[in-house]
Amino acid sequence: MTTDQDHLTPEERTGLGALPRERAPGRLLEARVVGALRARGVLRRRGPAPTWLAAGLAAALALFAGGFAAGQWTLSRRVADSLRDARVLSAREAAEAVQRTGSAYIAALAVLGQHADSASRPAVREGREAAFAALAAAAAQLSDLDPNDPVARSVEILLAAYEQPAVERTRARAVLWF
Repeated sequence: MTTDQDHLTPEERTGLGALPRERAPGRLLEARVVGALRARGVLRRRGPAPTWLAAGLAAALALFAGGFAAGQWTLSRRVADSLRDARVLSAREAAEAVQRTGSAYIAALAVLGQHADSASRPAVREGREAAFAALAAAAAQLSDLDPNDPVARSVEILLAAYEQPAVERTRARAVLWF
């Protein structure tokens, strides 16, 4: 059996053996293959985003907005229900709530007083300011509850004097008449 290489000279066989077995495709090969696949309908040209993608994004946005709106509505209903329930308290229940809150206020002030000499001085100062603000709000509510109550009015006047700057506090002295 004869092969194609039988009629070659030894130099030609050596040269043929030195040739690479693979060859890198040219730059135009990819373009020709893609063009042929598009011509057969296997590939489509890239174009604007498909309409289903735009519709999906719109649906996702609508779902997000609907969820947000439903959450806001639910929260507002809960707040409205809580406010309605708070208004429905009987006088007895309100008095008990004032008792519990007052006890908690005094207990918190006692704990704050234990830290008065510690290194947490800024925190104690903030606690004092919060305590005075709560006391002032409570005195204002007591005055609204009974405008003729001299004790509530006196406490309100004293706390108003406390809220003035320190320089003004030393000059103005409040005289309370009972």
